[in-house]
Amino acid sequence: MKRNFLYKLCNWCLKRQNVKSYSPNEIVEDCQICHGFESQIEKICKNVLQVTKDYRYDTFQIGLTLDHSFYDNEDKFRSRFRIRGKENIKTSILRDIRKKFSKLSNKRVDSSSPEITINLQIGKKFETNVIMSSKTMVLSGRYIKTKRLKVTSNDSRNGDRLDLNQHHIENVLRIKLSNLLQSNSITYWPLGKEEPRSLVLGNGRPFYVSIKNSKIFNLKETFSIRSSGLVFNIKDRLPTYPAAPPFYIKKVKALVSVSEKIVTLDSDFIQNTGIKLVEFVTQRGKNWKFVYDMQVKLKSPRKFELTMICDNGFPVREFIDGRGSTSTCLSDLIHKECSCDYFDIMNIVSEDDCQVSK
Repeated sequence: MKRNFLYKLCNWCLKRQNVKSYSPNEIVEDCQICHGFESQIEKICKNVLQVTKDYRYDTFQIGLTLDHSFYDNEDKFRSRFRIRGKENIKTSILRDIRKKFSKLSNKRVDSSSPEITINLQIGKKFETNVIMSSKTMVLSGRYIKTKRLKVTSNDSRNGDRLDLNQHHIENVLRIKLSNLLQSNSITYWPLGKEEPRSLVLGNGRPFYVSIKNSKIFNLKETFSIRSSGLVFNIKDRLPTYPAAPPFYIKKVKALVSVSEKIVTLDSDFIQNTGIKLVEFVTQRGKNWKFVYDMQVKLKSPRKFELTMICDNGFPVREFIDGRGSTSTCLSDLIHKECSCDYFDIMNIVSEDDCQVSK
């Protein structure tokens, strides 16, 4: 094979082609395959480093869209010398860019689940467009609520109160996480709801939150966010939402008013009812929840404190007020009309815990 070819190539491209009968030249800018791409790699990586300077992460992946002219140049050369099965120019460029960027950034490549993904679009004259995306984070935690919210809404329906409270908590967490993680796409999923006036104590109510397009990834394993009587304790970082919500039991303390005076027999009857299955109706149909224990403490002739251990998601106010969606209700048990002044969540525990602290 003649050594005088029509192609003027650089050493970088010649090594990739592995044409042993061709004497490699010095690396030249006018290489007819890459046009001196190797000399541009550090410049490109420094450009990427500048784009990612506001991101705090540990792992990355880089993808590449290369101008078709580079493939065409290499294909013509390989066709001329019948070269098959060798690494192509894109693979070579990607490997070198990843290696160089890893060294410059002191971060590591992760091809399976990178925290940030960098997509490079490189033109014929090395003009480079950097497109950034980041992995969706899912955090799990619990929130504690130590202050009662004042409700200004004219609509006093229970569903509206629950939604009003949830929106308030969601907005507080969203603003705090958005500032902390520099993300404007946050989705909040609490396991259960409570009213604006209800406190949430003990371990707090479990919740999940997903964060998209965050710039901050190297978080502490656990951290807390505090604002206006709310404490959000972040416990874990998960790969995704759980397939099904875990099972929880809650302890609730409610102040109940009754239409007639209470006698000892009434309260004794409540405390000896045992485990009860309560049916309630939602827009999605019928549902059932358990009440495992009820205890009462008289506060006045027409008020008593009701402490219940029940399934998470149990409709406390509906059960006490005796609305049509719940059967059996508290009024049925004591044969007096009852109303719930307010209730607090004293604790919420999972099925893995031994028991609800009393």
